[in-house]
Order: sequence, then structure tokens, then C-alpha cells
Amino acid sequence: MRQIGKIFGCVLLISLSSCYSPQPVAGPEVPAILANKNWVHYANLKLHVFNTGTNRVPDLLAGPNQPWRPVPAFVIEHPQRGLVIFDCGLGPEIADKQEGALHPVVGLLFKSRSATGGDLASQMRHAGWHPEKVNTVILSHLHFDHTGTAPAFTNATFVTTKGVKLKNTSRFDGLEPAHTAWIAPQQQQEIDFTKGKPYATFLRTIDLFEDGSIILVEGEGHSEGDMAAIVQLPQGPVLLTGDAVVHFDWLNSQDVQKIAHHPDKAAAIRNQVRALQKAEPTIVVIPGHDLASVPGNRTGIILHQKQLFQPEAWLNNPTLSAQLASKDLIAK
Repeated sequence: MRQIGKIFGCVLLISLSSCYSPQPVAGPEVPAILANKNWVHYANLKLHVFNTGTNRVPDLLAGPNQPWRPVPAFVIEHPQRGLVIFDCGLGPEIADKQEGALHPVVGLLFKSRSATGGDLASQMRHAGWHPEKVNTVILSHLHFDHTGTAPAFTNATFVTTKGVKLKNTSRFDGLEPAHTAWIAPQQQQEIDFTKGKPYATFLRTIDLFEDGSIILVEGEGHSEGDMAAIVQLPQGPVLLTGDAVVHFDWLNSQDVQKIAHHPDKAAAIRNQVRALQKAEPTIVVIPGHDLASVPGNRTGIILHQKQLFQPEAWLNNPTLSAQLASKDLIAK
């Protein structure tokens, strides 16, 4: 019976995919002026970039001919605060079951691919880190493709926007309770952006460690409680947007698409990021599902297994899991 329901759902989605209508929202104008006079160039801060798989949103929600896109996750090496994660990527269950690991409706809508050993925790072990030594995990939001390996970071503090609930979340909404329900209340640090200050072109920001190294940015729009982060590397800032900016195609369009939970707020943060690019053309912006513009030759940005940054590497590649498993583990 469930299989019949899935078949019916597929037919319905195919029939509706041609019915997409754009959702243009202009949003408020944002001046291309930096609230800060100078950037903090934080000594010895490093950003490690990983890709954990690929997924595809349906044409029904985002327009025709949607491509497969990467699902990145990030490790920040902080000289005083240790390892800091920004988003956790896809979980290992996606390698085993693909979108079958998700709620049936979510699985019909969002196609996902990974490989055994491709999740963030596994790739970190290959790089020489023990996930249990991670001190801080910043969750841009709670969608399944941003929380996948959260259970591996057993000793970390999890940073979320105030009001974001880690327990009793809904799989129907694209969340996976198993990823976050285990986190004890004392392990959650809630960021209250109502106490935030302007920084760069953003209205509300919080200095995470009060040392200028990582500036958290209120970015709600895509979902409830979205946040982004400015990482103040020695050679200049990097903006990790999470899904406040899903990809550059979205950033460069007026169409906020049907995936935006709050269209007006999504347009507002989009315009703030656009203004930042104008005010500071050298800033590196890394959207939630786009690795096309990550520089490969800049000190402080380390790309891990760059061949996996292309979605095609995860599609129809039966030997990928074996390739990932063949790499030697190095304890660190």
C-alpha cells in the first residue's frame, strides 16, 4: 500500500512540476556600506571545506530543470577554541537508503545521494580529527542535510538561534529528530539576535566568542531561525550562509522560490548579502549548496577531497564508497 502511495505521489509531482510560478520579492533596499570600519584578520584561524554528498530540490518548488547541488559542511580550526563545526551535512543513513531514510513525502520531494564514508564525521576521521573532540557546532538551521552527523559530536556545545527546538521536531518538515533530540539542554547555546548589533551590511549579529573571530548573522527566511557566520580568516572574511542563501542562482534572482518559509525575510537577507558583495568585493561567499566560488589557492582555506565537490562524483559511482574506505585513518 505504501508503495502504491509513493507511485501516486511521483505521478502527482511530475504532473505538478510544470505548474511552478516564480515568487518574486524585491525586499528592502540595503546600502552597500559596511557598519564596521575594518575587518578582523584573526591569526591562525583556518576554514576546512568538505562536501558530504548531493541533493536536488523538485522543480515544483524551485522552478524547472533544477540541478543536483553539493551538500557542504565546514570545520573551523580556532587557535584558542579548538574545532568548530558549521553545519553537519548529510548523515550516514543517506549513503545506505538515499532519500528512503527521510519522511516519505520529503523523500519524494528532495532527492539525496551520499556514500559510505562520505559523511562529515567519517571525512574528519580521515583528515585526522576525532569528532568527539569537537567543542562547538553551529547549526545554521535544522533541515536534515545540515544536521546529519550531529550525533557524532557528543561533547560539543550546539549553537542555534533562540527558540529553535532540538527535540520533538517534525520529519514531515524536513527535520530528522534522531539528529538532534539526544542533545541535552545544557549542550545548547541559544543566540538571541534581538540583542545583536549591526555588522558589515547585516542588521543583527552576535560575536560568538567575543574575540571577533566568528560573527553570527541573523538570516531567517529559508526556515525558522536561520543563521549565517562570518569567519574572519587572516587573509580576509568568508561568509558561510547556510541556506539563508541556498546557491548563487538564488542569490542573483528576485525569485525567492517556494522553499522560503518567510519570503519577505528571505528577500531581506538576500539583499543584505548582495550589498555586502558590493561593499566588499573580495569577500568569499559560500552558499548552503554551492561550492563553485570557493578559492583553491588561498591560505587559510583548506579543501578536502575536492574531487567530491562536483555532484556528479556522487551519482552513479558504485566504487565511491570503496574509494573513501581505502584512505588511511590518521589519529589526531
